[in-house]
Amino acid sequence: MKAALAERTPLRVIGTYEGEADGPTVIVTGAMHGNEPAGVLALETVLETLHSRRMAFRGRLVAVVGNRSALRHRRRYLARDLNRRWEPDLLMRLRRADHRRLHDEDREQRQLLDLFEPYLAAAKEPVVFLDLHSTSGHGAPFVCMADVIRNRKIAFDLGIPVVLGLEETIRGSMLGYLCDLGHIGVAVEGGQHDDPRTVAHHCAAVWSVLGSAGAVALDAVPDYPALKQKLCAAIDELPSVIEITHRHVCVEGDGFVMQPGYTNFQPVAAGERVARDHAGDIRAPMNGIMMLPRYQGQGEDGYFVARPVRSLWLRLSAHLRRIGADRVLRSMPGVTRHPDRSDHFLVDRRFARLRALELFHLLGYRRAQPEGDRLVFSRRRPDEYGPEPLPPLDEDFPTPLTPARGR
Repeated sequence: MKAALAERTPLRVIGTYEGEADGPTVIVTGAMHGNEPAGVLALETVLETLHSRRMAFRGRLVAVVGNRSALRHRRRYLARDLNRRWEPDLLMRLRRADHRRLHDEDREQRQLLDLFEPYLAAAKEPVVFLDLHSTSGHGAPFVCMADVIRNRKIAFDLGIPVVLGLEETIRGSMLGYLCDLGHIGVAVEGGQHDDPRTVAHHCAAVWSVLGSAGAVALDAVPDYPALKQKLCAAIDELPSVIEITHRHVCVEGDGFVMQPGYTNFQPVAAGERVARDHAGDIRAPMNGIMMLPRYQGQGEDGYFVARPVRSLWLRLSAHLRRIGADRVLRSMPGVTRHPDRSDHFLVDRRFARLRALELFHLLGYRRAQPEGDRLVFSRRRPDEYGPEPLPPLDEDFPTPLTPARGR
């Protein structure tokens, strides 16, 4: 890692690069968590190459620091996770709040919203968002995405495993919100926080996304083949696509400690002791693949378990969505339209046992918060709808959302 980053806090916008030709808007964030500096270092490196070589470019690149305050303190967050609470009602409150009364992650999130809003308002085509992360545990790099068709080219062109389903188990992520507005959003976990290779992985990811989006010609990027080879070097024999099936939630003070030695993509067996807390041993609930084991003091995600997804299902899901096959849901037993939201379905839990989750996933829906004894599935915004602008401000919520630390 560059020693200089430990002595400074980058500006909110690390830099921009714009070509003379029209093209995509690509917004890349690094350090949404303050203990993940590799993305910031990678963005500085990419911008330096673009400017020094005056590379041909279509559209614009905007390189952004996520949680500047936490980055300054080298902590995941100060008061709460910045990659949560990206939900419409909470964001409406935040946009109407007096910015002088905001603190910690509320202030950081408001500044990001203010930065994104002009690009979202002007977008006639989806804005491409790339969020660069790193992990406390070791393991191969991978990419996470909400399973909408518009995300697939960007994600699969990276050539690393694709992880589905995180946006169902983690509420209020930034990319989940932006994808719901109709934009493109993928997150790359480049490697362990302090591993120097993680910066190179993120550099390769940024170039790959710029190339896939049509902003740069990858054959003009210096050393791109070597960077891409480093990114993909550790993925031999790993599944190309996996889906999250279980999340272990931690709460403050529960004493969660992960068993040492777990890495991303490591097989786990049902009943295997994987962690402990004050209540005793924590065992894997099923056979599967270990993902994102927590070896850091902060964060509500202890670990995840995933399972492989066959490529046949992805091809089938794309075809079914193109032909509008979700019309069949209305006539299925135990399934009714939500009375207030036309793009939501209510599903009787007895029917849900009959592989309802897989069917809704195939047709472009995701599981939302349950209502009483019924599950709720909401439709991910289809590509043909195009991007949706931010809603107008129509209510005044003048108070901050998160209690100030130490006040």
